[in-house]
Amino acid sequence: MAAAPLPRGITGRHVLIGLIVFFGIMFAANGLLVYYAVSTFSGGDRPNPYRSGLNYNETIAEAEQQAALGWSTEADYDRGAGRLTLRFTDPSAAPVTGLSLSGTLVRPAVGSDDRAVTFREWAEGVYVSDVALGPGNWVLNVESSEQEGGAPVYRLKKRLIVAEGS
Repeated sequence: MAAAPLPRGITGRHVLIGLIVFFGIMFAANGLLVYYAVSTFSGGDRPNPYRSGLNYNETIAEAEQQAALGWSTEADYDRGAGRLTLRFTDPSAAPVTGLSLSGTLVRPAVGSDDRAVTFREWAEGVYVSDVALGPGNWVLNVESSEQEGGAPVYRLKKRLIVAEGS
């Protein structure tokens, strides 16, 4: 009498091993993605958002004071010269002079390229900073005061796009 052939095909053991391997890979991949998402971006654009929230009324009052100034600003970056230029004008289109400007340039998604920038008045109402920026998205945050170390009278937050090879 000949031995009966072993059954071929998928058995319960094969299905169990397949499910364990599939879900193991999924959990490992998701865990890795969550780790990198949490460790590379804090989600906030201010160093202490809780404290900022506590001072909400003061923030609103400062925004109203800034709006009352009626200033307009233009930001431009010349990659060839490595120069960031800000132009400030008042409601009558006259240049705003004598400001003390300080700011930061940050990448929107990572903090590794963040840098502080200082501006000097180059012409009436025109302030420049010599800074080399790589291509991509940048966020410019500037605070201006009418004198060195004074309270900020104007805040600017503007996104800059530096084109590849421009």
